[in-house]
Amino acid sequence: MKRFYIFLTAIILLIAGCGMRTLFTSQSLTDNDWPKKRVMVMPATDLTGINLHESIDTISEELTKHLQKTGFFNLCPINKTKKFRPFTPGKSIDPELLQEAKERGINAIIFETLNPIELNPGESGIWPFRKKAWRVTVSMDIDILDINSETILLSKEIADNTALSGEETTEERIKGGNTETKQKALKECLPHILKEAANAASISLNQKPWTGRIVAIHTKEIIINAGSDAGLRPGVVLEVFSKGEYITSFNNQTYQLPGPKAGEIKIVSIQQHHSFAEPIKEGDFKPGQIIRVKD
Repeated sequence: MKRFYIFLTAIILLIAGCGMRTLFTSQSLTDNDWPKKRVMVMPATDLTGINLHESIDTISEELTKHLQKTGFFNLCPINKTKKFRPFTPGKSIDPELLQEAKERGINAIIFETLNPIELNPGESGIWPFRKKAWRVTVSMDIDILDINSETILLSKEIADNTALSGEETTEERIKGGNTETKQKALKECLPHILKEAANAASISLNQKPWTGRIVAIHTKEIIINAGSDAGLRPGVVLEVFSKGEYITSFNNQTYQLPGPKAGEIKIVSIQQHHSFAEPIKEGDFKPGQIIRVKD
């Protein structure tokens, strides 16, 4: 009987632990979900070698849908009239893309890169009925750029795999770069990869507090680049930070360090994409300065 109670207690603790883990995960997703961040998902870069052409656009479209379902973000459409330099890890971001993102009040840009599809020999089934098969691995890199700090928030590879039996393909077809085989693997693996990518992006974006910018100053009226779409409202107090020094990384990427606090402002009226604020007390306020909600 005593052993039974010990066993029962262990089960209860296990269930409680699962509940606590779920609560913690949920909380970690919503710590910084207000104000809402503006997020732009760029078209995916295709390195699979199978020429996805127009279908590559569905990658960013599906990822956008997953992020929209969370309700945490304002998803902003890309400017299809412009062509920007593809994202490459370790290299500088296209300055025109950065400038446009700042002008539109974008908080973060998400880049996706479909990597070359890997095919390796293996086995499928259970012993003693194992058969020769091919393990096909599909992977996608997701990188998130924070616009105001110009730093990478997340750089992660997400992968999934599937097995193809010997009847489905042959070594000759595999080595010949069978496009049909790779397309089948993409179709099977991408839904899982995109869900994982959306989850990773949501957690990463919500770990960083929202920031905005002062876009203009008219006498004592201060205009900021976020409004009712971000959930701001009259009476909200914002901290304003001066521009810090610029540093250059080993790969010649330039970053601006956060500067000292310049003062505080309070929102007095709201529009959809902009807000009007006034100083709580005199400060050295200038366009381009970073703002954040005061705790």
